[in-house]
Amino acid sequence: MGLKDFYWNRWIRKHGCKVSDGVSTLRKATTLQLEEGVRLGHVLIDAHQLSIGANTYIRSDCHLHFVSSVGRFCSIGSGAVLGQEKHTHPSDWLSTHPFQYTDTEWSYEPRIDHAVIGHDVWIGHSAMIMEGVKVGTGAIIATRALVTHDVPPYAIVAGMPAKVIRYRHSPEIIEGLLSSEWWNLGLDDLKRMPLNDPNACIEKIASASHQSVFEYPKIQVTRNGCRVI
Repeated sequence: MGLKDFYWNRWIRKHGCKVSDGVSTLRKATTLQLEEGVRLGHVLIDAHQLSIGANTYIRSDCHLHFVSSVGRFCSIGSGAVLGQEKHTHPSDWLSTHPFQYTDTEWSYEPRIDHAVIGHDVWIGHSAMIMEGVKVGTGAIIATRALVTHDVPPYAIVAGMPAKVIRYRHSPEIIEGLLSSEWWNLGLDDLKRMPLNDPNACIEKIASASHQSVFEYPKIQVTRNGCRVI
């Protein structure tokens, strides 16, 4: 690790985050916005603008491609691909090969649709989420699932292509969890909740009218350095 990465890695850790590969591995056009508690393993990041919410961790060997945001409290297993491209090559030309628009009069500009990952999403080992897909808050993506369509909040999906297997909670509890927006609370407040009883948590959050949205500190990370937002 070079001196530049050593310095910025220490700076990032001081501000409550971790980026294992350092800033020098980022692409020139990449800008990361990280909230406190984000932990990134050895991941490949192609995204130009990517925000990652508080306390989310992403294990090593993941590929973050056409994805614009990952919510708070997400757990992403190793080898996952977020925002896998699907329009990079033309499918309705003579060929799919890039020779057609390399040093020729033709040009090809693929359509880009960014994936969006909600809060409290658990993505299993080697799962793949295609570009343009929106994964709802609270969803679980099974190991090696291929996600080609939007995933509803609190759904558990599996398979190739992925299909809804079941939901984590009843419709009433799902509605209550989404309305509570519990991910906007600070860790200290959350840890005082009866966390093994979602319904009790919903009631406690609803009764605490004085509870305000917790402002997690944010940093911006680029290849040239970092700053507090």
